[in-house]
Amino acid sequence: MALSHLRTHRLMSISRRAFVRDAVLFAAALAVPTTLDASGLLTSFADDADRARLAAWLRTLRRDGLASARTPMGRAVVRVGELALGAPYRPNTLEQYLAAPGASPLREPLTAYLTGFDCVTLVESTLAIARAAALPRAGWDDFAREIERMRYRGGVRAGYTSRLHYFSEWIADSARRGLVRDLGPELGAVE
Repeated sequence: MALSHLRTHRLMSISRRAFVRDAVLFAAALAVPTTLDASGLLTSFADDADRARLAAWLRTLRRDGLASARTPMGRAVVRVGELALGAPYRPNTLEQYLAAPGASPLREPLTAYLTGFDCVTLVESTLAIARAAALPRAGWDDFAREIERMRYRGGVRAGYTSRLHYFSEWIADSARRGLVRDLGPELGAVE
């Protein structure tokens, strides 16, 4: 009982620290006025290299017979992961927008890169590309929609606080919505 209480207390302490850090970051960012692009929306970050990489990877999945809804998703995801080998690690990619003049966590842009990843964006990107590949004429917008659907609570991007910041929360939300299956229990995992 005491060990269980200690574990719970330790997890709560970590969670409180993370909460306070996020709250301070959020409050600091609120002090910056918001500016929007010409369309009134903040959209996904991507340059020509990212778009070219997506097009090449989609072609590869099609050529390898992995761009079909009938093909097991895992095979396509693994293939995209193989294609991403050598891409550099990019820390804090999802928070970089906050350093831009006029940025606000209330209007978080959909950030997506294929030329560098952190651990979560690699998982999101490989899944998003595998899903988009099954569409007849998949492109950047399809890929971005899949990223948004996975990255935000309930698939709705409503600012910084709607993002699933913890991978365990990402798994639980995605499993609840049928986007992924939590294999932990089947593999013998215990809490």
